Amino acid sequence: MTPDAPEFLVKDGALSWPEIADMRERIYPPEKLIHTPMHGIEWSHSQRRVLLYVDESVRAVAGIHEREVLCDGRKTPVAGIGGVMTEPKFQGQGFGKLVMHHLMDLLRAEANNAFGLLFCEDHNVAFYRKLGWTLFEGDLVVEQHGKSGSFAFRNTMVLPINEPAQVKGHINLCGLPW
Repeated sequence: MTPDAPEFLVKDGALSWPEIADMRERIYPPEKLIHTPMHGIEWSHSQRRVLLYVDESVRAVAGIHEREVLCDGRKTPVAGIGGVMTEPKFQGQGFGKLVMHHLMDLLRAEANNAFGLLFCEDHNVAFYRKLGWTLFEGDLVVEQHGKSGSFAFRNTMVLPINEPAQVKGHINLCGLPW
């Protein structure tokens, strides 16, 4: 790796946690998180993560959650994207865009999933739209605290990978959100 040249590594979700735990703490300190809509939500853990390194330091990360979900009752393999973060002192420099482009290229090359699905806060909708994501306007069911039910956390966005993304209708994540 040359200085300032980005390097992307795909790592196991659990094994990569120690590399990003401090970044997450800086972005979502407990005292800030308690006052957000994310407080109290049970989230699943990434199976894999795409980490963007510059000068051997993680600058941005995005998690991948692959799961078979139900789209209008039909079993559909989906790539859930979660835990997208950029190191605070490097935000606004394009690292989030780079890690997302790499992740989307990876998912398309693997050809395992029909579409991608993520959740984001209002201020991130424009960012994801520029990357080709569309708002999902249907009903979403997830597990929370041992029960299944509707989930209306801010915005759900979808991205075609190997099939058109479902933008309306009913999606049951068959588990925790990511």
